[in-house]
Amino acid sequence: MVKFTVFTLAFPGYTAEQAIEAAAHLNYDGVDMRIRQDGHVYIDASKEYRRRLVDLAESLGIKIYGIYTYLGRNFIVADPAERERVLKEVIAHLDLAVDLEGTYVRIFPGTEERTEKNMRLFIEMCRLVCKEAEDRGLIIGIETHGELVYSGDTCNLVLEEVGSDALAIVYDIANVYLQGLDPLEELKKISLEKVIAVQFHDFKKADDKWRAVLLGQGDVPNDVVIEYLKDKNYDKFIVDEYEKWWHPELPDPMEGLRHELEYLKRKFCW
Repeated sequence: MVKFTVFTLAFPGYTAEQAIEAAAHLNYDGVDMRIRQDGHVYIDASKEYRRRLVDLAESLGIKIYGIYTYLGRNFIVADPAERERVLKEVIAHLDLAVDLEGTYVRIFPGTEERTEKNMRLFIEMCRLVCKEAEDRGLIIGIETHGELVYSGDTCNLVLEEVGSDALAIVYDIANVYLQGLDPLEELKKISLEKVIAVQFHDFKKADDKWRAVLLGQGDVPNDVVIEYLKDKNYDKFIVDEYEKWWHPELPDPMEGLRHELEYLKRKFCW
């Protein structure tokens, strides 16, 4: 049975505790915690604070499932000393994920250059990262975002070349669509066993610009992807990626997210 989660990008201005409380109030199954210096939690958080967040979530009947880092962009550095520094940073994030009792760690392979060299460096770093994740019982989820991992073929290339059971895909439907690809056809190329989460958000094009809108009000073909997931009995995470942090024009999260979760549950026949 799928679990419905909300990425805390939906809650700018909220503390981590307030974001967890809001998600529970809205009846999500869990949250995907934004891990950045300007986010809800970062790797400098104390052990005591991490424990308080886990205890709070448990008391409210939800869990912290996704640990949404911004790692990945720096995986393409070539200097050995810098790569060692990056790996240490990754390990700190993985240890945070363990303390928060997360299921998977999202990495974000955004880079401006789509080159074979960058892909090779990225894959080499992913091998090291996945070994650390395996040792901790975690999954590394690569989001389909940026110039390296953005299609079914590039997902399969990284999965095959890394060759780790700890590696999975976080499939961002909208970002695949905004790349000019068909999200359903690209998803069909990937084994759903390797898709840890599917992200939903919507955009509408007007005057040659994409504007963030509520689910079901835009141009992203989310519904056909939902039908495919239902047909294939997909049973992992459905992520509401309500980007209020980046798109302040979206309704207040306590209003907009009610619509979003109702939409998702209705479409998944709940």
